[in-house]
Amino acid sequence: MTFYVDPVGGNDGNDGASPGSAWKSLARVSRETFAAGSEILLQRGCAWNEGLKLRGGGTGDSPITLGAYGSGPRPRINGGRTHAITADEPVSGWHITGLELTSTNDLNPTRKITGGTCGIFLRQEEECRGLRIDDCLIHDTSGPGIFLQATGEVKPVFTEALIEHCEVFNASCGIQFWAHPNYGTDFFAGFRIAHCVVHDIGGDGIVPFCGNNGVIEHCTAYRTGQGVDAKDHSPVAIWYAWAKDCVIQHCEAYDNRTGGRGGDGGGFDLDGGCVDCVLQYNYSHDNEGAGYLICSFDPKNWPCTGCVCRYNVSVNDGLQNDYASIHFWQNVDCRIYNNTCITRTSSPLKFVTTQVNARGNLIANNIFYIDSPENRPLVKADFDIGGNEFRNNLYYHLSGKLHFAPEGKEIRGLDEFTKLVGGQGEISGDPGLADPGAGNFHLLPSSPCRGAGSRIADMGPRDYYGTPLSADGPIDIGCAVANGARRK
Repeated sequence: MTFYVDPVGGNDGNDGASPGSAWKSLARVSRETFAAGSEILLQRGCAWNEGLKLRGGGTGDSPITLGAYGSGPRPRINGGRTHAITADEPVSGWHITGLELTSTNDLNPTRKITGGTCGIFLRQEEECRGLRIDDCLIHDTSGPGIFLQATGEVKPVFTEALIEHCEVFNASCGIQFWAHPNYGTDFFAGFRIAHCVVHDIGGDGIVPFCGNNGVIEHCTAYRTGQGVDAKDHSPVAIWYAWAKDCVIQHCEAYDNRTGGRGGDGGGFDLDGGCVDCVLQYNYSHDNEGAGYLICSFDPKNWPCTGCVCRYNVSVNDGLQNDYASIHFWQNVDCRIYNNTCITRTSSPLKFVTTQVNARGNLIANNIFYIDSPENRPLVKADFDIGGNEFRNNLYYHLSGKLHFAPEGKEIRGLDEFTKLVGGQGEISGDPGLADPGAGNFHLLPSSPCRGAGSRIADMGPRDYYGTPLSADGPIDIGCAVANGARRK
């Protein structure tokens, strides 16, 4: 059955079954428990200054749709000092689409890292399957724009959640998944966040924690980390923690900041509790923090292990606090290969530690390029990094002089660095990129990167530009292959 809501021409005494007998308030909608297959449609061009509570449950084949009807701008729900949309019971199978959602920023005028009020806040303990949020505009909230929270013992709670084609701005966080009070990778299973844009955010951009077999793809995050006094948080544009078999791909992150403190502010991050996760085909640029942070805040209890970072681009990242294009911190047994890293004020590759040293990592077929005359080391570390494997990387400094700083030492020249770390097939020289200033990272015919890489098990199906990889041909260095398989 379809129900209509019109704050101008409606009346809560009506049956809501037609535009002519529409309900008036969201309070009336919140009292109803809807059956699978129901539609609740809000009049376009209208606004409600009250929140909405969802009741009832749908299925994958028969969802409950909360959407719009008529013509004009999106219907707007302004929750004021409450969440615009929330629920206090299981809400499987809801499809929220085509709405504008706000709450209030007067509780959080500088977009500090706070809970506050959200555009959509769903806190669930029982399984919620098939939630879908798409084509929503969410802004000016004191808390996250979209906040899904699982609670209770470690178990699947939100299963196959889909968030796509949404824009979030002027919020403390963009899109967030979180489990409380326990942590693990089972709470959010099989999720997808796609074609979303988050910007002008106090803290993090897109952060689906505590999940497995999920993907973030074709999303953009910029101007995150804008809040002040973020004393207990280090914002990143797009990242995972407590994640297993999750992917971030085809995303862009730029102009992201540290939130008023000395931590993070980068593009992408695989953090504590990430196991077998993948960063691929992403573009990070002009961030205060690292382009790609591979790390663990708690390596004993929540190690970052078995993760992959491949066919990504980083340009002009690490603008503050000595971050690098690719920044290691206490991760183990990860594979970092075929990335193109171009810096101007920082090192392309850095290792730091506070508890345990990053070890067992493969660093192969990458371009590490300093595109400025600044005297910066291409690789920097505060400990012995010989426990990692360096293979077939290219190093280049615009001045032509190579400088490395492993273990706090000053090393001039590639030969000495290679000997110190036990590297194999390492080379130096101008990588011969087509036009990096215009975002063209293909290899020129004269590039020394052509055929100078090494084959790695399970290299992935394609390069940064989508060119299929050759199954048996020579391997190129960098994000773009010149020796790819022919397209059929």
